Amino acid sequence: MSHEALNYIKKGGPGRSLTTSGLILNISATLYYTASCYQIHVDIVKVAVDPVTRNLALECGIDYDIKVNGIAQGSIGDTCSMHILGPKEISNKSREYMPLYKLGEKYDIAIAALYLALDDGW
Repeated sequence: MSHEALNYIKKGGPGRSLTTSGLILNISATLYYTASCYQIHVDIVKVAVDPVTRNLALECGIDYDIKVNGIAQGSIGDTCSMHILGPKEISNKSREYMPLYKLGEKYDIAIAALYLALDDGW
């Protein structure tokens, strides 16, 4: 997908000026850093997203001045996966090991994505 999008987001691409380029933002997860039951299908995909993001950042950043970033979130509350894989005992007990002592929220990821998509930050 990034390869096809490249023609449109590079400087001078259709609808772009010769002075501005686009952004590639990949969203991954930290779930595959350790083993998790019934998540091999997720792990296979996420383990590929991180190196693709790093390589795109190197190649597209150098060749086309395209900003490439990735977000790899931890556990996000109120999601399907947390309802299935995160029973209350796990969420309550694991909070003491979390840096902010709480699960992430969808809003946190949205704000991080918005910040990374801005040209000059806030």
